[in-house]
Amino acid sequence: MINNNKLALGLLCLATASGTINAATIYKTDDSKLNIGGRIEARSENADHDISDLSRARIKISGETKLTDTINGIGVFEQEFKAESEKTRHLYVGIKAALDNGYATLVYGKTDGAMSVVTDITDIQAFYGAIAADKFKVGKRIANSVATTYTNDFGTTLSANYAGAEGKVKGDFDHGFSVAGSQTIGDTGFTTAIGFAKQTKVKRQSKQQFDIGLGYQLNKLYLGTLYTKQKVKGETGNGYDVVAAYKFSSIYTATIGFGELNFENANDTRAANVDITARWNRQFRTYAAINVDTIKNDVQEMIGIRYDF
Repeated sequence: MINNNKLALGLLCLATASGTINAATIYKTDDSKLNIGGRIEARSENADHDISDLSRARIKISGETKLTDTINGIGVFEQEFKAESEKTRHLYVGIKAALDNGYATLVYGKTDGAMSVVTDITDIQAFYGAIAADKFKVGKRIANSVATTYTNDFGTTLSANYAGAEGKVKGDFDHGFSVAGSQTIGDTGFTTAIGFAKQTKVKRQSKQQFDIGLGYQLNKLYLGTLYTKQKVKGETGNGYDVVAAYKFSSIYTATIGFGELNFENANDTRAANVDITARWNRQFRTYAAINVDTIKNDVQEMIGIRYDF
């Protein structure tokens, strides 16, 4: 008789190599479980009459095992593949602790930064958007990072991380941190968030970013706005994003957004964008998007097909 655990591990190896298995939990005992998921996404962008293939695939493996009645060990690995490159998006291990009405995690490795807690309020579009919500490295995703997150049933999320040096050559990341929090305000539909990040590179000036966001959900309509203040190379910049999304049916959702980021030296970014996504089921979607750069007077168009597993 074939051992079920060994069979599941064999399927994991096959899935990692081929990306063809459609699975969730592939290994489970009373105390442990192992999940695999990811996406395969074909994307084509037309920019200035030049068509580029931006297709990609991701594989994510996550595991959890019971250590005590309230503490579990966790591990996550996620890799992204493109036609001519690949990169590790996440690779971390740590603990997850059950608390009254919530839980907390503490992990080390290549982790998410804290600023996504804020930028997720407006970073909701299929491809374009998130002009002001563009995060510094330490607040987005970074290696050599200690990160912690707390979430409860009352809509509170608190997150922080500290990242150490990645090298000693001029321009290499030296150190930095980010902290953020969000709160859902009862049943009003409102969510508020605030965050701060600061990082330093070897022999270069530090960068810092302060973000504040507000989101509102009313039935099928969602509205989000974000304000950012940044300091880069000694210059101060201010910007904002506004976005609206409407779910027309169980399949179709459309979004429209506008963002602007201005610095003292007039190195500005400003764009408007719109997209429509068709989610045919939980695993398969198609989308089309248009972005208009009002500074450069450029237009980009994107179409995509995505399969999640």
